[in-house]
Amino acid sequence: MNINLLNKLRTSHYVALVVLVVIFTACIYSINFIYPKKEDPNKKKENEKIKRYGRFFIPFGSLFSFFAACVVVAKLIALGSNEVLSTPRDQYSGIIFLFIIGFILTIMNLTVLKERSIKEYIKGKKFSVIGVFMALGVSAIVFGFLDNFGMKLGTEALDDTFVQFFLSPFSTHNKFTNYKKEIRENLTILNKWSNSKWKSVINQLLRNKEDIRGFIKSKNQRSLNDLMKDIDEFVEEGAIPLKVPKELSSAKNSKLGGGVREFVRNVKEKYDLIDGSKSMMGNTFSDFIGAILGAAIINLFTYMTTYDGVDSGDEEVEGSFIIRNLNKLGPFMEAFFISIGCLIPIFLNIAISRDKNSNNNSKAWLVVGCVGVIMIIMMYMSVRGMKDMTEKDKKNSIKKTLNSLSDRLDIAENSELYTKITKFIQNI
Repeated sequence: MNINLLNKLRTSHYVALVVLVVIFTACIYSINFIYPKKEDPNKKKENEKIKRYGRFFIPFGSLFSFFAACVVVAKLIALGSNEVLSTPRDQYSGIIFLFIIGFILTIMNLTVLKERSIKEYIKGKKFSVIGVFMALGVSAIVFGFLDNFGMKLGTEALDDTFVQFFLSPFSTHNKFTNYKKEIRENLTILNKWSNSKWKSVINQLLRNKEDIRGFIKSKNQRSLNDLMKDIDEFVEEGAIPLKVPKELSSAKNSKLGGGVREFVRNVKEKYDLIDGSKSMMGNTFSDFIGAILGAAIINLFTYMTTYDGVDSGDEEVEGSFIIRNLNKLGPFMEAFFISIGCLIPIFLNIAISRDKNSNNNSKAWLVVGCVGVIMIIMMYMSVRGMKDMTEKDKKNSIKKTLNSLSDRLDIAENSELYTKITKFIQNI
């Protein structure tokens, strides 16, 4: 593709990303306008209708813009890996994006989505069974998505940073303490190899090993054209040979306690150790981001479903199979939905790849689309099932809460405090 077209495509991606981040922020902040500090009593009925619609459209707009922005970021990173247009800016765009989203949600969590505000939004409302399912399920999908998407960004975008800044100090070899600089450079070279066309080069080397052996003996260059093409592409992608200190390659290297072969083997062994740690470093990054975003996401779903763990007082809801067995089913439900969330970035990665010879990306988009539709339906049903608490619901909720607290606080039945609580419950 022409470099001018690539630059235009990149610019359009950045514009789309900025627009989506603005929409994401505006959606959450709009809660302030739905719940003004001074509400006109004459418009109470009209405001209730707006609030009801807002419970669906605000989380929907926030999640849609966030996931759409993640797709744009993934395309930017893929675009940045293009050998013609490779730039660090694109490589780190995903990490910068997640930090910006984390900062926005942190601000929102201290203002619009703070605990006192959330209580104001959900007071007098009771959740539905689908609302509980939604709060546990879809929020778990989001967490799973953040975990795997963040790990992918952390592992890929911070590849060289992890190698050089954090892990390269562990590459010291007793015999080569004077060559730390060369070792660091070689670790970067190996990292470049691992992200380039090494598989094709190895494949061609194995396929043509006998020809190579024959070439050494008779200088016959037959069947090596494909190998040379892959090697040339490998070099074009930035691959260069490992750097060996001149002293080690000289005739005096034996006096230094190690030669070229041992030096190269040391670099390779250290890289293998580091490479095995990069995925764990990427997971550390994703967990860090998930922790920042977690509280705000939970509050956003509490706003939508009104589920905050407080007894609804509705005998039909509280007597349902899911609510009665929530402690038993909860961990399995969460594990199932987190797994779905973790799979979404995998299918998303396949979906944005372009392959004219297969329809795998179409199938992947279909899977991602189906999960998205299910999430939207669950969000709509949870808002639709939300109702105002009746006087009976409130009484039942207070009774169950006080009884539960009495058990939790181990209040003896013959105590004065227990008698007062019992009388209070009876008089409600």
